[in-house]
Amino acid sequence: MNRKFAAVMAGLMLTAALTGCSAKQDVEQPDIYVICKSKDSYWDTTRWGAVDAGEEMGLNVYYEAPETEAEIDVQIQMVRDAIAAGADAIVLAPLDTDALNDVLQEATAQGIPVLTIDSDVSYEGRAVCVSTQNQSAGAIAARESADLLEGEGEVGIICHKADAQTAKERMGGFVTELDGSLLVADAYPHIKVVDVKYGEGDVERSKEGTKQLIEEHPDLKLVYATNQPGTVGACKAIEELGLGDQITLVGFDYFNGADAYINSGILDGVITQNPYNMGYLGVRYAKKLIEGDIVPSIVDTGATYVEAANLNDADIQWLLDPIVDRPAFKD
Repeated sequence: MNRKFAAVMAGLMLTAALTGCSAKQDVEQPDIYVICKSKDSYWDTTRWGAVDAGEEMGLNVYYEAPETEAEIDVQIQMVRDAIAAGADAIVLAPLDTDALNDVLQEATAQGIPVLTIDSDVSYEGRAVCVSTQNQSAGAIAARESADLLEGEGEVGIICHKADAQTAKERMGGFVTELDGSLLVADAYPHIKVVDVKYGEGDVERSKEGTKQLIEEHPDLKLVYATNQPGTVGACKAIEELGLGDQITLVGFDYFNGADAYINSGILDGVITQNPYNMGYLGVRYAKKLIEGDIVPSIVDTGATYVEAANLNDADIQWLLDPIVDRPAFKD
């Protein structure tokens, strides 16, 4: 089934209907297809990074994403449509580690470079992964959580998906750091992860999962959420239950309104990525691959812990809002 890709060329937001047999609009300018995970506001920043890179480098950038992170079949079809439309490169934020491998192999078999952003796939044919090093980011969240707990307490996790690479790494890095390593065995012996609930990338499911954690574990002290919908849902649950003074919350991915939750004490801290650079560098490296350049297989875009103490720092504010005064996308 043909789908519509929002075409963004030279900084202008245009919507172009793409079909499997459509011809390229400009043979002189490579066509880069950027396919993200959902239409959550988080991805608008990634999209602007891709738009800016396309404008600066003279590329045709086409952007699309499923409505929600639960629509893996939709994302697979978007990749197929990009192949059929004659993509010169595909930049993908994959919803699943393994499920897209077959369609990505179809792309590379036709000479289309595949790059991943935000998270990775198990397909060895992908050229570059531009993302946060999520295992390390999870470890940062664990150390900050341990400080907030003063080394003692029960912890519950709101994880976005069991089969997503980002989820595995962010949760794995968190749990491994609390359990200790070969060098520091049993680093936090009085902190225990007691349960994991899966929000499936949905705010409401994450909210209900948080409430379940709190109800099922009366001694719960801290909730760790592994993505933006999970963090938003956990904030809403703790706010509705009136437990901001009793439950500590460490989240992942800053969002509109997070500052209010931080200032009110509901959200104690949030691991913040650099989605703008993911979009920008994804397109930049796509151009290099098209031109035959050698590129690294991994590009780390970094992670920063944001809390009340540094929320208003100038460098943090730039990180949180790198697209000041840009209009919202209208697809």
